Amino acid sequence: MAVLAAKNALESSGVEPTGIGCLVHAFSYHQGFDMWSPAHYIANKSGIIEGLPINVQQLCNGGALALHVAAKWLVATPEASTALVTTADRFAAPGFDRWSSDDDAAYSDSAAAVVLGRPGEGDEFLRLLSQEMATDTEGEIQMRGEDPFSSVPLGHGTPIDLKRANKVFRESGAAARMVKLGVPKLHDLIMRALRGAGIEPKDVSAIALPRLTRTMREGMFKPAVAELIGGNPTYVDCTTGCLGAGDFLGNLVDIEGSLNPGEYGILIQGTGGYTFTCAVVQAPAK
Repeated sequence: MAVLAAKNALESSGVEPTGIGCLVHAFSYHQGFDMWSPAHYIANKSGIIEGLPINVQQLCNGGALALHVAAKWLVATPEASTALVTTADRFAAPGFDRWSSDDDAAYSDSAAAVVLGRPGEGDEFLRLLSQEMATDTEGEIQMRGEDPFSSVPLGHGTPIDLKRANKVFRESGAAARMVKLGVPKLHDLIMRALRGAGIEPKDVSAIALPRLTRTMREGMFKPAVAELIGGNPTYVDCTTGCLGAGDFLGNLVDIEGSLNPGEYGILIQGTGGYTFTCAVVQAPAK
């Protein structure tokens, strides 16, 4: 799926595979083999023979981090003009139960790809104006729980049970602490991203949130964001389950479709661990 997404992104952007200097691939779950580099496979099958392949694994924030890495790579590599970001996940049994392995999300299989260029190039495409991240590593217990470290994949049994670890997270008090401190941290993150883009909260026309359960989106994220943004922005509908690392790239596509020419949107993404991302984008003027 990732190869097809990569080829489609290249075709849509008009960029040849030989023009891609770097491919950053993000994923959350098993990629088909235990010891290999999926980024190299995707690059090879997409015709990107000499571009640098990089793998990123940061769960649902993976796509956002991959885009961040690609953007930083372009800044640090002035001779390069474009980078490709891909994501892919397949949450298949027996290792994962897409409906009940996690109590905060249901999971959908997906692949996504985005071509990232430099400012002033490709003015007919969505513009990435800023991207900021905030981390609180005291939340890493949410995905780990109290189980000992295993020596083999799926060593804690199948299917993966994130609910058990989440229960430990809540009972430890870490969840309550994160809720208390998380809203100010989220507001600071959003404001840093808005300042980086040179706009104010009132300028935001659309908002994309993580593809979690309705309870998480409506009960936690939306009130916290609305408290800062105010106004009447459009909240992008969530029409799939969690896409793993693909959430952020999927939301890029959806938010572009909800913006009128020249309008601004923000994307908020997070992952267990905890790292949150806020990005500001602008629809092309025409």
